[in-house]
Amino acid sequence: MPESFSPQEVRRKLERLDNQPRSSWHSERDFAHRDLSASAVLIPLSEYDGDLHVLFTQRSHELRNHSGEISFPGGRREVEDDSLAETALRESYEEIALLPSDVRLYGALTRIPTITGFQVTAYVGEFDHPYDLIINPDEIHLIFQAPLRELADPAIHRVEEREFGGQVYPVHFFDWNGHVIWGATGFLLHTFLNYIGAKK
Repeated sequence: MPESFSPQEVRRKLERLDNQPRSSWHSERDFAHRDLSASAVLIPLSEYDGDLHVLFTQRSHELRNHSGEISFPGGRREVEDDSLAETALRESYEEIALLPSDVRLYGALTRIPTITGFQVTAYVGEFDHPYDLIINPDEIHLIFQAPLRELADPAIHRVEEREFGGQVYPVHFFDWNGHVIWGATGFLLHTFLNYIGAKK
């Protein structure tokens, strides 16, 4: 990985984030006419073997929304959550036993709508490696971590056009080690890689 994408340089860029998303979905074709549920996800990072790794979950096949898909830890905002950042951290604890106090939260990256009726705010955080992560089998099938340098490889990324509601949207796909990362998670990963300068 180029020096500009070293863990130290990536952290320097992430430290510019704050509580307000750096970007959000802006389009006349968007979902403004829909009643979207506020939700949040955490893009979790950890450093080992000299690289930052991104943690992903595969959702349980029994869930109603996005069953079996690759995702980031997260979910719907609950009334007891003081903020969407708290939602992302709470859900991460509920899904993979990552304690909020063990996460260095950099800030909000972006906010996007989903076709399943959610307005998702994505936060970026880092936790120390090794860490005793434990999946909640009611929500999560498995977890895996991918090196940032491999996710930034343009050979694993492709964009396809998909139709929804009479409109055509670009959908980002990342094929990594037998996993297909796409949909909202693919878009968030693409946005994250763009932000840190790993995509051109």
